[in-house]
Amino acid sequence: MATREVPYRRTRLVRSGRVSVAASLSAAAVLLVSAMLQFVASLQRWVVFRNSLTANEISAEDHLYDYTIPMDPWVPIGTAAELYGAGVLLTALGILILPLSAWTGRRAFRYRGVAVAVFVGEFLIALLVAGSLSIDGAHALISGVSGSPSPLQHWGALGWVSVIGLTVMAVLWRGSRALMVACIFLLGSTFVGYLMATFVIAPMLSGGSHDTAPWTETVVAASVAIAGVAMASAARPARQRMPVRPTSAL
Repeated sequence: MATREVPYRRTRLVRSGRVSVAASLSAAAVLLVSAMLQFVASLQRWVVFRNSLTANEISAEDHLYDYTIPMDPWVPIGTAAELYGAGVLLTALGILILPLSAWTGRRAFRYRGVAVAVFVGEFLIALLVAGSLSIDGAHALISGVSGSPSPLQHWGALGWVSVIGLTVMAVLWRGSRALMVACIFLLGSTFVGYLMATFVIAPMLSGGSHDTAPWTETVVAASVAIAGVAMASAARPARQRMPVRPTSAL
């Protein structure tokens, strides 16, 4: 009886898929902890501090109490600035992990040279974004510890780096819905996201104007939490279709 080879394709897990899963879970954990710290900081302003004020005192909505980017004159509220600063620094760490999550099995297995070049480029962009956000986080943290705005308040123009970088990352990773969504919602951590929360989202939720709407920082924390959930959903093993030629009898 004659035999012939019948080609078919099967799917197998590749080693780089495990790297991607571990990176996605790590990024998700870091971003969710960041969101929790920022949420607790917002509660200090909009629940604890707000409820402690008397009718004759300045309202909690006054920009005098803004702890996200402390600028003179500024009055610290509890440990809100420290918690927020630590949260933003964790967000920066989570962004540095994203390129590892984007390291798919197909890139690493079939196009190793190109994959390394692409990874280096993506990591450099992530490094610029993380560096920009780290300045904001360090500014809030140092200001909270010292009780007065740090000299880093004059570096605000670098905020555009994080906006442009995250936008580029979202476009580069449009093939992964989870990564793209994470980058889009991480824009909430930038000054553009803060402005959106201040002038659009918080007033829409509270029914007030941008000068009197509470919970701006909570909206920012929620955007980071959504990014963390998106990264958790990205934790799936990468699979590679491999041709195999078994022998079948005629």
